[in-house]
Amino acid sequence: MRIVLIVTAAILLTGCRKPESSIHVTETRRLTLHDKVYPGDYKDAPPIGWRRLPGTQFRLINYVAGENDSVEIVVGETQGDLLANANRWLGQFGLSPVQSLEFLGGTEMLGKKAYLVEGDGTYSPGMGKLPREDYAMIGVIRESSLNLITLKMIGPAQEVGKQREAFYEYMRGFEAIYDHKIDSSIEEVKIENGEGGE
Repeated sequence: MRIVLIVTAAILLTGCRKPESSIHVTETRRLTLHDKVYPGDYKDAPPIGWRRLPGTQFRLINYVAGENDSVEIVVGETQGDLLANANRWLGQFGLSPVQSLEFLGGTEMLGKKAYLVEGDGTYSPGMGKLPREDYAMIGVIRESSLNLITLKMIGPAQEVGKQREAFYEYMRGFEAIYDHKIDSSIEEVKIENGEGGE
């Protein structure tokens, strides 16, 4: 009887064991910011030499570049009319507003048409900050289903000029993690979020 109990207990204990598993690591790398979260659900590939800073409410992705980190590169989302936002940017350089989007340069960002806004001269950022002489800006604005997606580089004109090609290369490699965020209609997004309906 004792032998039967011992054999039975051994069988039960053997059956309760989890099957052995192993992980074979073939390659390692250092963790990066991208292993944590994609700010604003956007994936980007910054050029070497750009230094990432923490984002803020209006700066989802935030870099500095150039001599003494004098050039700012910012990805953001904003509300309102595309043309009005473009004219606000132009106004920061004392430039006259344009009357139509056809007066802006054209490009592509995140797979759809976007608009280029450029300015140079004296930059007046507002918010109590002093004007800055001999500055330049390259900005890109694109409409999405819910808002405006913006990409802007601003800094001393000479440094912005040095970063121009890197800026455009960065823009071309910019990706959205969730396509519906930029491509769906507003009604589709509302239904997907559980809003509206019968």
